[in-house]
Amino acid sequence: MSDVKGRFDAFLAEIERQQIEALQRLGEQCVLHARTVPSDVGFHDITGNLRSSIGYMVFVDGVAVHGSYVQVKEGSEGIKAGESLAKKVGQETKGVCLIVTAGMNYALYVESKGKDVITSAEHLAERELPRMLEDLVTDIKRAAE
Repeated sequence: MSDVKGRFDAFLAEIERQQIEALQRLGEQCVLHARTVPSDVGFHDITGNLRSSIGYMVFVDGVAVHGSYVQVKEGSEGIKAGESLAKKVGQETKGVCLIVTAGMNYALYVESKGKDVITSAEHLAERELPRMLEDLVTDIKRAAE
């Protein structure tokens, strides 16, 4: 019985590892997309704080297991704001979760002026996540056969 439990636990751990890996890839895609939106539809990066606050973290049961925030220009304040927001939201999550942020308090204001800060990255995630989950389910079914 303990051998069966051990194999089952290993199988579940592998599924979680693959979920984390998929969400890391999706987080990287979203951040790359958000940071490369042309300034004519996006925003002008004066201090680097807003662009630096764009990043992601992957959480498992409220604990950050991976994340990425990169300073742009003099944007160290942006990194702190993005990470802080991600941790605040992520610590309340259950299961495996991806949090993508534009952490500066004026990000919503910039978006309300018709500029794309993170909205198109959100749409990218909405399109890609179902496909990624479908691929994961297919892999699990193959492994279980």
